[in-house]
Amino acid sequence: MFSWTDRELNDEQDAAVRFEGSQFIIACPGSGKTRTLTYKIAYELSRLTSKRKFVVAITYTNRAADEIHERIEALGVDTTQLWIGTIHAFCLEWILKPYGIYEPALAHGYGILDLHKREKLLEELCEPYQAQRVTFWDCEYYFTRAGYFLGCSDTRKHPLVEEVLERYFQILSERRLLDFEMILKYADQLTEAKPAISQLLSNLFAIILVDEYQDTKEIQYEILASILRAGRGETKLFMVGDPNQAIFGSLGGYPIELGELKAKSGIHIEPRALSRNYRSSERIIDYFGNFNVHRTTIVAAGEARDFPSKVTYNRHIGRDDLADEVARLIRYSVDDLGIHPEEICVVAPQWPYLTAMTRALVVRLPDCKFNGPGIVPFARDIENFWYKAARLALTEPSPQLYVRRLRWAGEVLAGLSDAGVDVSAVSRKHLLRECNAVQIDESDGLAYLHAFFDALFGRLGRVNTNGDGDDCARKSPTWRSRPNNSLPLNTACPGSVATSA
Repeated sequence: MFSWTDRELNDEQDAAVRFEGSQFIIACPGSGKTRTLTYKIAYELSRLTSKRKFVVAITYTNRAADEIHERIEALGVDTTQLWIGTIHAFCLEWILKPYGIYEPALAHGYGILDLHKREKLLEELCEPYQAQRVTFWDCEYYFTRAGYFLGCSDTRKHPLVEEVLERYFQILSERRLLDFEMILKYADQLTEAKPAISQLLSNLFAIILVDEYQDTKEIQYEILASILRAGRGETKLFMVGDPNQAIFGSLGGYPIELGELKAKSGIHIEPRALSRNYRSSERIIDYFGNFNVHRTTIVAAGEARDFPSKVTYNRHIGRDDLADEVARLIRYSVDDLGIHPEEICVVAPQWPYLTAMTRALVVRLPDCKFNGPGIVPFARDIENFWYKAARLALTEPSPQLYVRRLRWAGEVLAGLSDAGVDVSAVSRKHLLRECNAVQIDESDGLAYLHAFFDALFGRLGRVNTNGDGDDCARKSPTWRSRPNNSLPLNTACPGSVATSA
């Protein structure tokens, strides 16, 4: 049984990890939410008594999945029966791949439209509407059971955006492609139309953990609630987040109320809170109180609680000068105050603002290392195969990273297999050895990746399953449902339990 000391978790965190029922946890910023989630996963894994049971963790990003997975491995807990990844990866792996045969739109195979190709397609479709300033940014949408809704805040553009999306949906249908929102749509339709799917999954999952619930969409709640209802309390729920940090409302995310969650899932869920902030000073926490819409309790509990933080508001800097001013403040903090760059955080009201800001700051402060959107080629693609392959290209082989890189190699092989590439003769260790043998002398990042991928797949041998001379690994994966149409729904799902897609 996985155990810990009272120095590792406070009493609130400890109670949340040990509680045996379903929980709904509001965790304030800096409360050790990720640590609590990590220990809960490790604890539940150690309590499994059947090899047919799995612990499932739904994270908002791949990076969060990787971080939590690595923390659990560092705790010495076996992760063989852990599946952790995004909701899109979950729906694809556990619902669409094994049961898509029961959905007419998916029965003859389908591909996944990655975000880069989606952006290019929408740019082409928006071209006739340039005079009306309709761009692909205006074409964000999300599904509910009532249909799709637009994310564009300018309602005057809605009729034109709907024209673009009508053609967009038609093209995807003709090419048998799904974008990420459609993955959720069809997963919900399948679980609603075929209750046996939810029943099977509830039998497989001991607990479902959901991180950052405040950014979860209504249709995602429906999918998970269907599984929980089928489990009649046997499949537990551990949902954690903070309604005050909900930032994706325009894209369908909303912090569900506990009463509504209970009604959807049909199970008892215990409310709980993590109220101690270990990250910020009391002065910053008091200032945050001006924006604390949901009136959660936050107590300064960290070493910096008495730090004399400065809170200022500049009304005179224009948008064009903003990057220069932020760079000046960072330089002042590093050079004059002696603050380490890793201890500096730049926040913004919305994600797109940070992309341009990150790139601007990289240019202005070349000696500082930045971790933000807009500086990697896969920044917006949450399920990109090449992102997974790039991790192997951009990390140095070392004993400390061996277990992590071995897991990444497994994800790359799984992606190739999904694309129709026969990788039965390639083990994870063999793939790692081939990666380690590639030597590229190139300073440009994208050029380095192109050269690395060419060299790696050249060493592995280009496999072509279509006979058209293309490198199969470069194709968009096309998944087909189970070949045996008579396969019963109660057959075990072959989910890749160790993948954080």
